[in-house]
Amino acid sequence: MHIPGLTNLQPLGSGGFATVYRAHQVQLGRDVAVKIDNRVLGNERDRRRFLREAHAAARLSGHPNVVAVHDANITPQGMPYIVMELCTGGSLHDVLKQNGPLPAERVRQLGMQLADALAAAHAEGVLHRDIKPANILVDRYGTAKLADFGLAALLDAAGGSTVTRDALSPSYAPPEAFAMAAPTVTGDVYALAATLYDLLAGKPPRPVPWPIASFDHLGEVLRSPVPQVPGVPDEFHQILVRALHPDVSARTPTAAQLRDELRGAVQVAPPAPVVRAPVQRPPKTLPGPKKRWPVIAAAVVVAVAVGVGVWFAIPDGGGGATPTGGASTSGAAQKAADEKLPPPFLKACQTGYCVAEPACFRGMVSIGGQVTTARKAASCSDEHFWEAFAGEWFSGKIPKVDSDELLTAPEVAGVCTKAAMKANTRPTVDTSTWQLGVVGFEEGDRNYFLCMASPEEGGELTTSAFGSGG
Repeated sequence: MHIPGLTNLQPLGSGGFATVYRAHQVQLGRDVAVKIDNRVLGNERDRRRFLREAHAAARLSGHPNVVAVHDANITPQGMPYIVMELCTGGSLHDVLKQNGPLPAERVRQLGMQLADALAAAHAEGVLHRDIKPANILVDRYGTAKLADFGLAALLDAAGGSTVTRDALSPSYAPPEAFAMAAPTVTGDVYALAATLYDLLAGKPPRPVPWPIASFDHLGEVLRSPVPQVPGVPDEFHQILVRALHPDVSARTPTAAQLRDELRGAVQVAPPAPVVRAPVQRPPKTLPGPKKRWPVIAAAVVVAVAVGVGVWFAIPDGGGGATPTGGASTSGAAQKAADEKLPPPFLKACQTGYCVAEPACFRGMVSIGGQVTTARKAASCSDEHFWEAFAGEWFSGKIPKVDSDELLTAPEVAGVCTKAAMKANTRPTVDTSTWQLGVVGFEEGDRNYFLCMASPEEGGELTTSAFGSGG
């Protein structure tokens, strides 16, 4: 790998999507760190966006608790990279592994410094999106610094052509992130508070088991009480509990307020109680295809369980289907009838099931490599990256794997094909170079998958390639 102006690149470590190198900057005669993302930014829009966010991150370099950004660019292969100061003390994740939890006063001091850095970033319009101990580095003088501001923006930039939320760290991410909510200031506040708690306890406040057993269980974990760490003063604990509130409206609203509370400058009100919202499920018996509201069940369960104000409903028709002619239908007969219905979004076609109407998606949610759900666009005239063209019921549970691996599953491989995509493409559209994807959904006690497609070169779409209408 050749980076202009740098020599002697030596790998320091790698994660899911990037590799960090130690390198020598010839012009200034100093060692630096280079983080190279292995995802390719395939179009000019994404490249401009990355550089714009990297420039914004560079403006934060004067803050003593932000890792300084020296340069940012894109390799000839299309991979973005950032050149930054070399922090030889490792990360706070390393410190935790080597030394265990830190004293409460030390964590409080760290919290004030890091919250101040985060407040400065927010004042510049920059969100971090992925605060955790591994993204807080320690320089040779022992100063803790927030890292990865610039590369955090890649989650959305690369999401146009692959998936979104790729690097979500489940145990530090705010609950609303699991429902595909856009990143916000309060999400960063939650992640910083979760990080401070980890430094005190040696584990996150709400460890999220991965892969998740069910979305019901995920909802319970995300709303569970935050245990008090022995030896941590009550006031400090209450500050963290408020910043970790699962409901955005009850959470500490800004990093500046969190900083001031840690300084003792703001009186901390007791945190609002967490209301355990019951998990709402669609009825097991549903109206026919024309009356069924498209339900992304995974997103429904998470959204309702964590209380982020997202609601999907079954339209008029009551709790179950009403048989034609008013005759009663036995449970067995109704189940048999339901099994003949196509999955949501789909209708019977010559090639199997194809989309009944255009179904367009803003992005897929991927956590730890597993695609968990997708966010549907209100209309295909709205900006979107993926479009469904076919699908099928899935026997058993959807495997907890990424989209590429799910495409190779026997039940999926025969349905989500280039031939099926071509057969369902509208005559005026050329999808010959589009890439395939797939995402699984829950529908009551059944599972199904949708075959997705997206232009290989990336970029946002505002028209539909499949189904009738636009």
